[in-house]
This record gives sequence, C-alpha cells and structure tokens, in this order.
Amino acid sequence: MSRWQEPQAIAELAREITVVRRPNPVTALYHWRYEIGALLVLPYALFALFQAAGPIWGAVVLFGIANWLFYWKSARRFLRDRLRSIVVQHRLRTGFARARVCTLDGKLPVILWTKPRGDEVEVTVFCPAGVGYERIEQRRALLAAACFATDVHVYRHHKRANVVHLSVCTARLRKDTVDTAELTPAPRYAGQTDGAAIPLPAPFAGIPRAARR
Repeated sequence: MSRWQEPQAIAELAREITVVRRPNPVTALYHWRYEIGALLVLPYALFALFQAAGPIWGAVVLFGIANWLFYWKSARRFLRDRLRSIVVQHRLRTGFARARVCTLDGKLPVILWTKPRGDEVEVTVFCPAGVGYERIEQRRALLAAACFATDVHVYRHHKRANVVHLSVCTARLRKDTVDTAELTPAPRYAGQTDGAAIPLPAPFAGIPRAARR
C-alpha cells in the first residue's frame, strides 16, 4: 500500500466502525411528519364527522369514501404512490446507516424531498461535509436492496455539489417472452474463438477506431 492510499484506508476503516448519530428532535419530527400528521388529523376528522352526521350517516360516508378510493383509479394510484414515497424515505435512511453512507463522526445525509414519478421515486438528498456523490454512487446497490427496489440511479445537482438526486426504481421485474426465447448465436469469423476479439489486418493495427471511420 502506497503512502497516499494509507489515509484513505484509515478513513474508510474509521467510517466502517463509527457509530451512526441519532437525529436531533427537529430532524426526527421532520422524518415522521406524515405519520404524525395522520395520527393528529384522522382521529379529529373521524370525531368531527360522527359528531356532525351521527353514527349511521358517518358510517355511510366512510363507506362511500372507501368505495371512491377503490373504484377511482387515479385516486388509488395517488394514494399508492404517496405511501410508496414514505416507505422509500424510511428505507433509504436505514440504507444510509447500514451501508455507512455517513461522515467520519456518523452524520447521515438528510432527505429533503421525495416525489413519485411513474415506477420511480425521485429523492433529493442534502449531503453533509464528508459525503458526496461518489460515496452514494459506490453504495447504490446496497441502497437498492434496502429500498426493495430494482435499481437506484444517482445524479449530480447542476449547481450544488452537496445536493444529490436519487431515482429509486420500484418497478417489479417483468419476465418478457422475448428474453426467454432462444436466440441464435452470433456468427463467428474464421479463426475466431468464443469471446475473443477479431485480429485486425496489419494496415489497421494500432490505428484508433475514430480514425478508421
């Protein structure tokens, strides 16, 4: 190991054995804002509904809302996407902690916002000093496994290096009939073995590919 590699190895070892910090109360409230809002709003809304309409008509209204959510495809998709975004947030924070995407003193990146888009969930992450795009890119396979996703794509911010965009692909793996069909092997040239490159003639040997076009 060379001298310039020793500090990197020591820093990596320190990051692997460090204790991840717990979020402060304000950050913890922000992480659980949806659950706290649901616990505060839903009981009050149910109490106000049964007080205003009575138990019978209140049950009828709840039954109508349930049918509306079940049969209206757009509303059902909206609710499903929002719930999926909340689950991805919590799983991504757990993935950051387990994959050691943190600083040397255990500070984790902060998830600023999530937005569902189709089969993907777009996540905006604020990175503290010591964590950047490269660290998240190296651990994206572990993050995908933590989020129950097929893949996680990492993108740089166009202006700020401490902000990173993640695209969590939550689509299910579909087995296509085209993939399962038997494909005919590609023809080989004379003298070419399986997986070997084709030797170029003497006039083209050593010439870059761009110059040969």
